[in-house]
Amino acid sequence: MELSDRIGNKKWCQTCLKRRVSRGYSQCLFCQRKMTTETIDYEKMGFADGYAVAQIEMLTLGTNRADDIRKQRLLKVPEISKDDYSLGFLDGQNEYQDDYSMNAAFGFDL
Repeated sequence: MELSDRIGNKKWCQTCLKRRVSRGYSQCLFCQRKMTTETIDYEKMGFADGYAVAQIEMLTLGTNRADDIRKQRLLKVPEISKDDYSLGFLDGQNEYQDDYSMNAAFGFDL
């Protein structure tokens, strides 16, 4: 496996990138550093933010811009997870638009 493929892969130690690790290990057996696991799912967080932002934009008739909220949140997201967050954000916005369209098509009270 190429070294570039190991970066960001949870199966490899992210400190030395020389040793595979399983869930049960608390430290890398090669470099002896403690394993850190990222517990935040940034794609789900982005989805929730995107859904909420689309809802706010719809209720305020577009006066609150989604880009401002997205930019503020991206400052707090680690570099590795920015793509996951952005994709989740767009998925959340699209999901809200789909929900809104379906409710409008079937005549539900919006």
